[in-house]
Amino acid sequence: MCPIKCTDKVADIQVVLEEYVNQANKLIEFSQRETSLNASRFVQTLVLGWLQKGDASLNDLAEMAQEMGIMVTGSAIHERINTKAVELLNHVLYQALHHLPARPQIPVRQLDQFTAIRITDSTQLWLPECLYEVFTGTKGVAKVKLQVTLDYLSGDWVALEIESGKSPDQNSDLPVRQAIAGSLNLFDLGYFKQERLQDIVASGAFFVSRYQSQTAVYDVETDERIDLVHLIQTAKTDTVDMPIKLGGRVKLPVRLVARRLPQKVADARRRKVKKKMRHTGKTCSQAYLTLLSWDILITNLSQETWHLGQLFDLYSIRIQIEWCFRVWKSELRVGHFDKKCRPERVLCQLYAHLIGILLCHRLTSGWLWRKDQEHSFAKCVQIIQRRITYLMTCIKRNWYGIHAWIH
Repeated sequence: MCPIKCTDKVADIQVVLEEYVNQANKLIEFSQRETSLNASRFVQTLVLGWLQKGDASLNDLAEMAQEMGIMVTGSAIHERINTKAVELLNHVLYQALHHLPARPQIPVRQLDQFTAIRITDSTQLWLPECLYEVFTGTKGVAKVKLQVTLDYLSGDWVALEIESGKSPDQNSDLPVRQAIAGSLNLFDLGYFKQERLQDIVASGAFFVSRYQSQTAVYDVETDERIDLVHLIQTAKTDTVDMPIKLGGRVKLPVRLVARRLPQKVADARRRKVKKKMRHTGKTCSQAYLTLLSWDILITNLSQETWHLGQLFDLYSIRIQIEWCFRVWKSELRVGHFDKKCRPERVLCQLYAHLIGILLCHRLTSGWLWRKDQEHSFAKCVQIIQRRITYLMTCIKRNWYGIHAWIH
């Protein structure tokens, strides 16, 4: 099946909510006869209804469906939610992720040397107990983990993997698979792995990462192991910027940069770590506590192109994905499930939420940057939510008025 190429935001919405649904329906046979609540209207009702109101009941969705000219009851929607409905929404979600083209990136002066800035992170959602066997979390509860990659330059959501809540981030190779030549890749220590960093470099991409305290570092000339704790304890300045070889297994040539933290900040970090360790029954080594007095990064970006201060600014971009997750959970209310729902209802709601979130990213991609100022994704989402009813009216009119809605 050939992917449909979208050329603008209007086409994005129509393709996701109609053409991808119809393609999926031919494979899955969710709706085999023409009814008012056919496959496309079913997906539109769930996606747009839960996009407008994240914790909407089925009766709420039925009322919203009337804006599209669909006279349906909550119980009728309940009857349509089954395993085929789950397959239908899942198929549409992944079609949209894989086949919608990325938007042209917005060149920001300091960042225009990168082909993309890929930020990878994960977030977890609580699920009702009925899905514990499918999505096993920690401490005997059901959780799903979403492994996500966003492109900071374009605002696009470019990759998704859905896993059991107890799956560790270190098992995911998403940062490597999303590293394209010339891109900058950012992720937290949960994804840190010597071989993973080596693969990113081999792909012609760049990375900035926090240093994992138990990873060996070596002198680039003598190949002897460096005592990093001793090095920073005896440092006569508040910064360190030096070439090293990272990791005993790969000895990857990289650059280590570090800056001394104010005493109050360092003490607060140590208290936080000690508290966390007490909860897990572990203790911190003195070497690790010493390293907490410094911010330490590793990168394969050159010293000639990026000075030490700029590297810390680059790494701080990673917080953007955490802010997106907050918007997903607060504004879009993904993960707000009725504890008594059937598994099929929960999964349909999850996939519908994710399709709605994807549409929000597609609609705002390329619009978050204007005149070197970054606009709020949360406020953009609120604008979209307030206008969902009008979008439903456009769909009812065979998409008439959609250009005005986009405007």
